[in-house]
Amino acid sequence: MPLLSTAPRGLTITTVRVAAKHLLVAVALCSGGCGQHTPDPTPVPPLSGAQSAHFASIQAGDTGPARVRLRQMIDGGDSDSRTLFLMGLAHHWDRHYTQAAGWLRRAEAASPPYPPAAHFLGWALYHAGRPDESRAAFERHLQMAPDEGDSHFGLGVLALERGDFDAAERFLQRAIALQQEDPSRAAGVAKALARLSEVREQRDGDRQAAAALLARAVAADQDLYEAHYQLARLLRHLGRMAAAEAAEAAGRAAEQRVTAARTRP
Repeated sequence: MPLLSTAPRGLTITTVRVAAKHLLVAVALCSGGCGQHTPDPTPVPPLSGAQSAHFASIQAGDTGPARVRLRQMIDGGDSDSRTLFLMGLAHHWDRHYTQAAGWLRRAEAASPPYPPAAHFLGWALYHAGRPDESRAAFERHLQMAPDEGDSHFGLGVLALERGDFDAAERFLQRAIALQQEDPSRAAGVAKALARLSEVREQRDGDRQAAAALLARAVAADQDLYEAHYQLARLLRHLGRMAAAEAAEAAGRAAEQRVTAARTRP
């Protein structure tokens, strides 16, 4: 699995289909209400029966038929935020980031308030190469759902890319803390650990600490193949050649697993 969600990233070191699937899990979890660790998060209203069916189609990769049916609902007068959100999600799944952002903006402005719209808008804008707008969307989402680790992760990635290593560290540490007790969020923890390793290497010049974080990342998610490759690179710098070869081999195996899962009918 790659290091972005969205990655998140277009996606520079990932594929959008794997990233979007990870985010879909977050939306599914939110259907019962997110942010239970904060006193006043904005409630996430559940999807209706028809919306749930379209959500399932998107999860299955049947985005074209889902968009057709969603468009019919919208053209018929459905202005519900969740319907607009699902249209944006279907475009996001297919890497149509600009179109996704347009629908997700509409969803964010519609009723009832639907917090995942801001979260996915953050990633769509990130993938579309609009970092300032992406950052603002993640910040809006965290005002509604302060405990959503993936939005903290998104802000951490953006901070890394603008060279603000101190802010990146704060956001990535928060992403780890919020998700590490939830086994279903192991992949999110792994991505944050891997990106935190970049802070250790680039800001601190501490390759040993960076390698230790990458080792934790691949232990949490063995399919995070780019972390295996980065770990192999650092281990070579540290003179640990046998361990580097093992990490390289693990990366190749992980990449093959992810590619096979992505292309399987």
